[in-house]
Amino acid sequence: MENNVISASLSTQSLIFRPTQPPASFEVTVKNDSDRFANFQLEIEAAGEKRSSEYRWYRLEPEVAAAQPPGSSTKFQVFIFNTPISGFIGTVNLTVKVFSPQLGRERRLSLRLEIERDNRQKFLSVELPVKNFQVYPGNAVDILVRLQNMGQQPANIILRFAGIDSSWLVGSAERRLSIDPGNHTEISFQCQPPSVVQAASQNYTFTVEATSHNNSSASAEGNLEVLPVGFIKFSTPQHQQILSPGGRWLPDWKSKTVVYELLFKNASNLREEINLQIQGRDWRKCTFRKHPETANLDLGQTAKVNLEVTTKRPWIGIKKTLLLEARPELSDQRLGSTDPATQSLELEVLPIIPLWLQLAIAALIVALLALLLRQSPPQHLASVNSVRVSGTASQVVSGSDDCTLRVWRIGTSQIEPDETVKLNAQSLETCKGRSKPQGLLAIADDTITVLRFIPVENNRVAVGLAKGVIELREVPTGVKKDELQDSGDKVFDLVFTTDSLNLFSGYGSGKLRVWSRKLVNQEWNTKPKVIDLKRKQKELTDFQARALALSPNEETLVVAGNFKRFLVLPVNEISSSNSLKDLSVQTFEKFDGNTGNEDYVWGLAFAPDSYSSKKKILATSDSSGFITIWDLNQCVSNRNIQQGLIKLNCTQLERWQDESKHSIRSLAFSEDSSYLVSGGDDGRVVVWYFKPDSNYQLDKTKSPNGKTIYKSDKKINSLDLRSKQGFVISGSEDSKVILHHIK
Repeated sequence: MENNVISASLSTQSLIFRPTQPPASFEVTVKNDSDRFANFQLEIEAAGEKRSSEYRWYRLEPEVAAAQPPGSSTKFQVFIFNTPISGFIGTVNLTVKVFSPQLGRERRLSLRLEIERDNRQKFLSVELPVKNFQVYPGNAVDILVRLQNMGQQPANIILRFAGIDSSWLVGSAERRLSIDPGNHTEISFQCQPPSVVQAASQNYTFTVEATSHNNSSASAEGNLEVLPVGFIKFSTPQHQQILSPGGRWLPDWKSKTVVYELLFKNASNLREEINLQIQGRDWRKCTFRKHPETANLDLGQTAKVNLEVTTKRPWIGIKKTLLLEARPELSDQRLGSTDPATQSLELEVLPIIPLWLQLAIAALIVALLALLLRQSPPQHLASVNSVRVSGTASQVVSGSDDCTLRVWRIGTSQIEPDETVKLNAQSLETCKGRSKPQGLLAIADDTITVLRFIPVENNRVAVGLAKGVIELREVPTGVKKDELQDSGDKVFDLVFTTDSLNLFSGYGSGKLRVWSRKLVNQEWNTKPKVIDLKRKQKELTDFQARALALSPNEETLVVAGNFKRFLVLPVNEISSSNSLKDLSVQTFEKFDGNTGNEDYVWGLAFAPDSYSSKKKILATSDSSGFITIWDLNQCVSNRNIQQGLIKLNCTQLERWQDESKHSIRSLAFSEDSSYLVSGGDDGRVVVWYFKPDSNYQLDKTKSPNGKTIYKSDKKINSLDLRSKQGFVISGSEDSKVILHHIK
């Protein structure tokens, strides 16, 4: 490596430093005479100085010259802002050392510095190496003070610590010491804040002041932060209260407010303002007032907040327990929350009338009701299977599984047993137990499945029994005038022609019987015409004739049952002595897929002829909860020669499903055909409205799911409707016959 790779020069050979003036300065020019890049640094030494890393008397710009290419030069600016030797006055020789770590060479230059006297009379310097301190109450912290004699004579110094309570200091707040010219020393004051409730968490400013014997002084300021610590204790002596204690034994309607005492104890070194929030399961049932609205807590203090809770008390009932929760909010969140964060409060609310008095009153009412209702109105003892309104719309006849017929009088708001009808019999025992005589028309010797008023003889009813017998009884005497029986086959439905000369009956065996007479006053022919509908449907061995309906013009009889289908029979053929040639069948497979033995068409109802003489409108209901409107005048026939059936494809005008999807067992049209009423297994009586002049399209604007006018927990088995009078009669599985008004 070359010997002369660094060349350097000074801008001056002598310099004057005046302590009262701005820093003295000179330039050092350094040139890279090597053949590589190199960094350059400067150091300045004064003859006779005592080197200290904590005492600086000059600065460089720049501190280090970045890597310089060969042949380039760099200028350093040197600023002298203090005397190299503390307290020295006169001339001192300075050595400027230039070196490069990369080149491993250095160059030294000399400079003479003349130091003049400082006329400011400044002899002391006080410095805090660390000015900001943090400490917890009860802990100690050392505050270091650096003191320097900048004069030219020895100094006797008094050092005082001020600004913080002297009781916080460990030892004296005043120190005496002597420092030689140019020397410095370090003194430590130990500060220990007292207990939590005596040392508030905040910043404390303190001052360290030094005074010498020649009245020279200096000072420095620092901050001591006492950190937050401790907690706010939250308690209440009354977690449970009663509203009102006096209400346990005597009526008390005045008490509606209780007061909870909430206590807050400040065991921290923070001054807090507490705002109380009320929450919990039942806070919306109450109103609250707080006295005071907020609690102010100084260190070590205890405050009390009275919480007034007001709620409504019922006149009757049992005790209720309201659950509340008090949650304080602290103005200073550094502690988080109180301890505990919440308090659970219970309020037992007693009724205004004490429970014992309620029980006594209830017992008295029950006793009075027992006296008043000792003669309770009679009802059926089992499921009601059929209800029918008389032609005058003044009476209702019902038949039941309890083997009885009952007559009801239609009132303005409900039906009541007809008191004019009372069975005169030695025994009132039925197949389901002893019955009451009021309104009891007759006791049959088997379950009553269906009944119909005879149209011309409106004072007679035909009663179908489970054992296959059809009884014809007078109303209101109950006298049996005739009995029709061709087998032990269960009767499911009956329908008369309007002239009362023909009676059609459907049976569980799948047979249809046609009973006839020539005149109204004559007896019925005891040998009916029998049509075996099951045999004509060879593929259905278990078909049952469950429901019958006669068209308004009496040209068509519809028979429905299981396998979800209905049969359309011409009345002139089934009433004549000739045998029925073909059987016309309408199935539901188009809508429901394959149908089985348990898939029923339960309800049939023709729209009255007065609505449209050109249409033959039939409504059906089934076991899937569907109601379908058919036009039987628009049916396409497809004859199956092998089966002997005529398969129909009738026009479907409308079809909808009840929201319950349960079986709908009974249907009835209004007299103007503007609505249809249904009842079924979901226990509802529902009104379905049609759009005016819409070809029986359901009016969903009135009620998308129909208008429910009655809801029971038991099945509705039978309905009868009188739209002119505005009522529906229902018979249900819960043994009740009920009147419903249609508004």
